[in-house]
Amino acid sequence: MRDFRWVCGQVAEVQRFINVPRRWYEQYPARERRELWIAADQGPEFKFVVHTSLMPARRGHRVLALLMGRDLVALHNLQTGESVNYLRSDPPLLWRRCEMVAAVLAGVGGTAAFAVVGGVVPLGLVATTLIGAPGAVGLRLLRQALARRAIDHALIEALRQARQPRLGHPVLRRVK
Repeated sequence: MRDFRWVCGQVAEVQRFINVPRRWYEQYPARERRELWIAADQGPEFKFVVHTSLMPARRGHRVLALLMGRDLVALHNLQTGESVNYLRSDPPLLWRRCEMVAAVLAGVGGTAAFAVVGGVVPLGLVATTLIGAPGAVGLRLLRQALARRAIDHALIEALRQARQPRLGHPVLRRVK
């Protein structure tokens, strides 16, 4: 079970930046990055960085932010009723450049070792490469689908909890 927390407050500031990957293995599905500052109801401010072009709120709007660990995974605008699941709108890539390079090198190395030495071990390396790369992509796809579903359920539960008034509740609240 994932650990979700949520915070309710007012958007203090939103800044938009353009993503420029600095390293060859950095790939972002979204070309934009947003820095979002939320002033919580009890006083502290929180800063979140989201790689997305979608932002359902602007400065002054009351929002509910759903967190998974330290990452913002969903945002619901309490004034307009609009919400976004960031794992659904801009999912991380399933196949990365550095994994493609590793798969190609392992495949070429296994084929060369099989041609030179023969035997079962180099053939196993080739088979593992051919099965492992699509298997890793399939497992990431499954993990993303399960996480999207869990985020949707946690957002509904956080909205239900936010509607129930409580006295003396903490700033970051846990989704049960």
